[in-house]
Amino acid sequence: MPSLMLSRPSLVRQTSLARAPARAVTTTARQIMQGKVVSTASSKTAVVMVERKVMHPLYKKTQTKSTKFHVHDEDETAQAGDIVRIGACRPHSKLKRFELIEVCAPSGCAPN
Repeated sequence: MPSLMLSRPSLVRQTSLARAPARAVTTTARQIMQGKVVSTASSKTAVVMVERKVMHPLYKKTQTKSTKFHVHDEDETAQAGDIVRIGACRPHSKLKRFELIEVCAPSGCAPN
């Protein structure tokens, strides 16, 4: 099979990538979420719990589901209980795929 590919190099040049017009580099909108800091035990890492409302497919009752994300916090500004905004970024480690954007409400001022 490799000899077949080498004998017909014209097929390689006619791919859709080769014929695509040159475009300016565009940035995609990154995923931004808001949640509550659960833990800051690790260095430069915070665990943020993001809650969302989901309707049950059969019973049509609204459920609250939560997901925990490991967040990169370079300056270690987040404290447990803070309401923070996080955004998707390049992978910092095995679990950290988000970084801290801002602290919306400190833990002393957060509404119950």
